[in-house]
Amino acid sequence: MSEFLQIRSNGQITLPVPTRRKAKIEEGDLLEAIVEDDGSIRLVPKLAVDRSLAEKFQLADIEWATNQKGKKE
Repeated sequence: MSEFLQIRSNGQITLPVPTRRKAKIEEGDLLEAIVEDDGSIRLVPKLAVDRSLAEKFQLADIEWATNQKGKKE
């Protein structure tokens, strides 16, 4: 399914409803814009993560890995 989008004067585009439904994108979702070498643009849905939670889980992962390493020796 191909659809045409128009860039507005402020640089915004509107994704038509069928495109959003097919991509399972909803209002407020984050998209990463990746510009390919050929100039094409790819929009990739992303999830926002609270930095403090990410750091907490990262520290927990480091602790777990350290414990695993100690068990192997």
